[in-house]
Amino acid sequence: MSEPKLGLALEGGGAKGAFHIGAVQACLEAGLRPDVVAGTSIGALNAAMIAQGDFEQAKAFWNEVSAGDVFNPDDQKLIFADLKSMDRAKATDLLSSLHTLISAGGVDNSNMKAIVQRLIDPEKLMASPVDFGVVTVDLSELRPVEIFKDEMGAENIRSYILASAAFPGFKPFRMGNNTYVDGGVYDNCPVNMLLDRGCGQVIAVRTHAVGVTRYDDKDPRVVTIRPSEDLGSILRIDAETSRHNMALGYFDALRALKKLAGRRYYLTGASLPWSQGLYTIPDGVIETACALLRVRTGHIALRRVLFERLLPVLFDELRLTRYDGYETLCLALLEDRAARANVERLRLYTPEELTAEALSARPSGRVKNRDKAVDLLLKAMVEGI
Repeated sequence: MSEPKLGLALEGGGAKGAFHIGAVQACLEAGLRPDVVAGTSIGALNAAMIAQGDFEQAKAFWNEVSAGDVFNPDDQKLIFADLKSMDRAKATDLLSSLHTLISAGGVDNSNMKAIVQRLIDPEKLMASPVDFGVVTVDLSELRPVEIFKDEMGAENIRSYILASAAFPGFKPFRMGNNTYVDGGVYDNCPVNMLLDRGCGQVIAVRTHAVGVTRYDDKDPRVVTIRPSEDLGSILRIDAETSRHNMALGYFDALRALKKLAGRRYYLTGASLPWSQGLYTIPDGVIETACALLRVRTGHIALRRVLFERLLPVLFDELRLTRYDGYETLCLALLEDRAARANVERLRLYTPEELTAEALSARPSGRVKNRDKAVDLLLKAMVEGI
């Protein structure tokens, strides 16, 4: 009996697509090589490069890409203009130019066509053992199009990628007698398309860009890799942002694939060695933390105050739910301190390493009472080991 096929779904999102590349890097290093790759919009372009076996080319593209590669100079001036800094006359001229651009059908897609022409080899893609599909919308017939390479044919593969990536603001893409727009208006993350293709498991790489998503993210056949921070504007196309988002994609994929602990940082290994210190925090520390957070102590035992009043306040402060548990709270306290101390985020840590770095580094900026309470409790737990 053959192994079930592995699918890879790449969500649309313009410049956010750099996140895909880091995530796929982590998947490949983990030995996860997709049998079928499908994408929407920029996900279609990335999916095509991966499916044709040119992942290194995809990395190189995102390492070097700039707004000038995608937009012509006139369109750049309009798209990235700062209206707030202009006087009335210049702002009026800009709005007039924008009206002209919209009347002409949108942003010129010639540069995007050149990118697809340069990066995609139809014959190589057709010959690859990895299947490939895209989502677009046929505006002429008002219907979604979910199509794989065997239906496209080598002569139309580039056109379907461009049709999928004709996102709002760009000129709609014409193929034959029909006009196509960005597939994100139908399904921005084509997981269902892969499940229908016979994939037993699908890795979905999200960007959280605007668009419709149709799959059930609770489906046990689907592993979802999500960005842990905002990836920026879909139009923010520059190498520095792309490199950051690739690194973020890599570590967020590791978190999803290896079940790493942490919401902001990436922790390997078991639980925090000092979390049991929560149960032995000195009374004086509890009193001081309560004063800092304006938690009433009343006439009940301080141990009860800690668990019934102080910790619930901290759960709210750190945006946790009561279902997260005390181990999660301890980790959130540590991550909060590490973030305020500007501890490097995009790397792997053991619990001991992150604890040492967070406590040895000095937090920057104004220290609030809430921060003082977090630091006081954290140090008390660590020192109480």
